[in-house]
Amino acid sequence: MKNGLEQAAKGYERIAGFGKENMEAYMKAATTLTKAFEQMNGEVMSFSKQHMEDSMSAFKAVLGARSLQEAWEVQSDFAKTALDSYISQASKLNEMWLTSAKQAAEPLNARFAELAEAAQNLRTSNPWSQAAE
Repeated sequence: MKNGLEQAAKGYERIAGFGKENMEAYMKAATTLTKAFEQMNGEVMSFSKQHMEDSMSAFKAVLGARSLQEAWEVQSDFAKTALDSYISQASKLNEMWLTSAKQAAEPLNARFAELAEAAQNLRTSNPWSQAAE
């Protein structure tokens, strides 16, 4: 009985000490997400700048066209290229987000696993739960 009480007390102490480790895991996850948002923001800004430059080039090319047909072709090529780049950029941002979310979840998942293990150990070492069985 004494051994069971000591193990139960250790288990309760372990669970009570999770607060600091949990906060560290949350901070690590938040830092990971913050860095990801910064990278994605930089990516969006870079893409937007490039798109504006491409738009201006296409606009100048349309204005410099010698015929309506040539202007139409320039505009059509620009529209196709712009759509392709939008799709590519969306895929890139999606991949960045998924990778970052996975990395941010890792420390939290580790904390949940440790908590589940501690709760299981506490349950198996609890003398009152063993007496009830």
